[in-house]
Amino acid sequence: MPPEASHSSHDFAGKLGGIAKRGDIVAIVGAGGKTTTMFALAQALAKRGLRVVTSKSTVIHAPSMSRSPKLVISKPEHWHDELPATVAHNPIITVVTSAPSKRRFEGITPELAPSLLNASGADVLIVEADGARHRSLKIPGSHEPSMPHGATVVLPVASFSAAGAPLSAHIVHRPELAGPLLGLQPGAILSPRHVVAVVVHEKAGLKSIPPNAKVWPVLTATSRISQDELHRARKTLKGNSHITGWIEASTAWVFTVRQ
Repeated sequence: MPPEASHSSHDFAGKLGGIAKRGDIVAIVGAGGKTTTMFALAQALAKRGLRVVTSKSTVIHAPSMSRSPKLVISKPEHWHDELPATVAHNPIITVVTSAPSKRRFEGITPELAPSLLNASGADVLIVEADGARHRSLKIPGSHEPSMPHGATVVLPVASFSAAGAPLSAHIVHRPELAGPLLGLQPGAILSPRHVVAVVVHEKAGLKSIPPNAKVWPVLTATSRISQDELHRARKTLKGNSHITGWIEASTAWVFTVRQ
């Protein structure tokens, strides 16, 4: 059986935290669990003794930031002065550049990612680089994702909660793009196979990934599908030469790392 790591196990830091190393910029794209994955990965890295900065290259809403252990509002020109001491005393911080309202924060622009990592003194930067309006699947538009410059690890996310549901705007962000990509008509029932197809498609989950980046698709809500369907999904992922390995998350957010 492939190696596993649950969110609560001793192996969690060694498995999930093992997908990134000191100096990495991690980008998380797609839909169906990006924020939860970001903070789970940050915790796993922190358990390995690494200092982690998280941010977002799109607008950040208050519910997402309520999960952060430490939120810092800092302009790029002040990062060198303001962030290193905070990082030294907090293994995980979230950096935003402004707070236009109580429920809305501004993240970083993609080109600032390397500067944020270097100026903060952190070991790893994790950037949520996509917005999906809380849908289970996403097909990026022409201007998406907002891939951070220098990304070395990319986690495309998709959720099996879409399986069994109709292709619609309630389930899929940009369903008008999903139909042609998957060969489906509006309202057609999505299957687990379609979820996997999205996460590994060059116009969806693999879009804009830097050539040398390691790719770890994240499939969430795995307990929503049968073991046979999950086995077929794993077989597809294992046979894909573009990915390094993949991560599964159950509906209880127990994470499993596979290669």
